Amino acid sequence: MRTNGRAKFIIGGAVIIAVVAWLVYSSIGGSSAYYMTAAQLMTDGPSNRIVRATGFVVGQTIEFDSQRTILRFEIRDDSGRLPVQYQGPQPDMLKDDAQAVVEGKYTASGVFEATSVLLKCPSKYVKE
Repeated sequence: MRTNGRAKFIIGGAVIIAVVAWLVYSSIGGSSAYYMTAAQLMTDGPSNRIVRATGFVVGQTIEFDSQRTILRFEIRDDSGRLPVQYQGPQPDMLKDDAQAVVEGKYTASGVFEATSVLLKCPSKYVKE
C-alpha cells in the first residue's frame, strides 16, 4: 500500500513538471521575435511570423491618414528600404532619421504591417 501512495506522488510530480515546462515553452515561443534587415525580409518573402526590423525613418515618406489612423512610412538600413504601415496614432518623435524598431509581419504586398512602432529617444536627451 505504501508503494501505491509513492507512485501517485511521483506521477503527480511528473504531471506538474510537464505542465510548468509546457507553459514556459509556449510563453517563450509566443513572445519571441527575430530582428531582420530589409533585404532579409524581401528575400524570405511574406510570412505570418512576427519579426522585428530596425532602421532609420525616411522623412519624406511619412504619410498619416488621421481619419482612419493609418500611418505609412519607410525605414532604411544598410541593406535597403522597407515600407511600413501601422494602424494607430502617429508617434510624436516620428521624423526624418529617427531610429525606429517595428514589430509585425511582412505581407505579400511588399509592405511590413507593424503592430508596434518604437522610436529611439533623440540624442539631445543624452548628457555628454
